[in-house]
Amino acid sequence: MDQGFTVEVSSRYEGWWRYNAALMCGCFDAEEQRTGFASASSHIADVGANLPERPADAEPGRKIVLETAPCDHLLLYVYIIPHTLPAGSDIDDTEPFDIDISVAWAGRSIRKSRHRINQWSGASIELRIEKEDSH
Repeated sequence: MDQGFTVEVSSRYEGWWRYNAALMCGCFDAEEQRTGFASASSHIADVGANLPERPADAEPGRKIVLETAPCDHLLLYVYIIPHTLPAGSDIDDTEPFDIDISVAWAGRSIRKSRHRINQWSGASIELRIEKEDSH
């Protein structure tokens, strides 16, 4: 149990700037005892800001990275929170977009997953990550 996890959340969606992201996880040992907690976030604007365009300091391809202390496995929560809603109300213009979650343990990739995010409501994602994961 001498290695930690690295979790990375990213999206190629051009409207990714319209969302704040928060990552939180509980870290556990092999006996299911919590050994720690880690969090990371990317805050672009307050909820309800309804910005007319991407702020200059909001990188289009931003990544949110969370690193944990050494542990056996973790319970990860990813929150994608819209602060600026879509400009249009046409269903075709507001289809869900993808985020990618990549997890590494001991420097090697152990899990990659893609999740569809509703443009209006964002998402709450819960994942249990084991160091033996390979999906």
